[in-house]
Amino acid sequence: MSALKQSAYYGVGIIMMKGVSLLMIPYITRQLSPHQFGTLESLVLLADFVAILAGMGIVEALHRFVGSSDDKERKQLISNCFTMSLCVAGVGIVLASLMLPWLLATLPVELRGYQVMLIIVPALLDGVIAIPMTLMRMQALAKWFCLVSVVKAVIQALVSIVMLELGWGIDAILIASSTSSVLLLLCLLSYQWRQMGSLGHLGMSAKILKYGGPVVISTIGLYAITGLDRWILAAQVGVESLAVYAVAVKFALIMSLLMQPFTLWWFPNRFQILQEPDGKRRCADNAMLGTNLGIYVTAAMILTVPGLIGIFLPDEYHLSASLVVGLLLVSCLKNAGDLLNLGCYSGDANSELVWIQWGCAAAAVTGYLLLIPQYGIWAAVWVLAGVYLLRLLLLYVFSQASLPLPYHYANVFRTLLVSVIAYVAHLIASPHLNYWGSLCAGGVLSVIMLVVLVRCQVFPNVIKNGRNRTTYLNIKRNLST
Repeated sequence: MSALKQSAYYGVGIIMMKGVSLLMIPYITRQLSPHQFGTLESLVLLADFVAILAGMGIVEALHRFVGSSDDKERKQLISNCFTMSLCVAGVGIVLASLMLPWLLATLPVELRGYQVMLIIVPALLDGVIAIPMTLMRMQALAKWFCLVSVVKAVIQALVSIVMLELGWGIDAILIASSTSSVLLLLCLLSYQWRQMGSLGHLGMSAKILKYGGPVVISTIGLYAITGLDRWILAAQVGVESLAVYAVAVKFALIMSLLMQPFTLWWFPNRFQILQEPDGKRRCADNAMLGTNLGIYVTAAMILTVPGLIGIFLPDEYHLSASLVVGLLLVSCLKNAGDLLNLGCYSGDANSELVWIQWGCAAAAVTGYLLLIPQYGIWAAVWVLAGVYLLRLLLLYVFSQASLPLPYHYANVFRTLLVSVIAYVAHLIASPHLNYWGSLCAGGVLSVIMLVVLVRCQVFPNVIKNGRNRTTYLNIKRNLST
């Protein structure tokens, strides 16, 4: 299956799996009050932190070592990773139960014990589920990845809607998440067993932890950047304001979601491509392609998302339309940093990542504590933008020092120029447009941007390439007959 077809399947799968909450925002914001929505966001932040700890960097180690292993070592490594994930999930559930009184007293919102457990358990199971889902990506089983993702998303959405209509409130979302995660894990067990053959191998644990440990520590630093802002906002400005900010964050995350088809193909395969002939050039070209794609997606969303928020969300959330512009720029900086850092992952350890992430985390926490009490929600946006710009620069410098790649920057400047021109044109027209007009104008400008960038050869011409391939296959078929 071609990379384009794989990306298409991954796109459908990831949009359905991770995007269900995004697609349901207009519905949920009308079913839950801003206070309830802000409380739910606090629970999601807790789940994100638990998921980082539960992951243990095991998936990253799987990416790094499976591709270079022989068949026997590969099965042992997969068994080791899955066994470790099960152990972490089991220990995590026990620890969460023991720490429940402390968690209830510490969290910035009033919650019940069962609500905390309903968010922690699926977060722990996600670490187990990530192993077979990653293997599917590494084996180019994009159709199966898409199928199980769609099934999970449909179940979660249906359970959420039914229980919300019955008046279960926040509990409806929590129960739906737990139910879909358990069912997905049960569906994946048969496939996972075929990949490893046996359970309980732990002989490679030291190797996995040596590689994955620094990833976890650096990811915790990243969480301090992208999660602590909402904790501090909840404590300083209240959960109602947190709800408005959280909606803007979720819409900004659509940018990362739209990039998932590319990154889900690229991240598991970049080390293998690096080892191939002319691997450095191909890695540099693909990283730059992803960076330019991220800039374009960001610009297109800045032109359209504020209109969507104004049309589909209640009036209480319309401030999110302004906040989302800054947060989309933050997502673009994050995407570039994630793509231009291959050198930081090319060794057996990732100590540079730890220092970079924790340095940026320290800067972010300092900014949050100093500025949020005085400037509120906008302070979080300013701090995030500055920190992610710093992170991008540091990752690029350290990556190039470890593994110099031949990047070409001309297309980046072309993409930025086209994006700025489109944004200025939209800005000039906006005072004369309502929300629907703004959305339509943004959509038209986005299409024009794409056409221009394809004509400038920033992006490949998929239609032309498809025609050329069809012509080639026809000629080959005629010659063979």
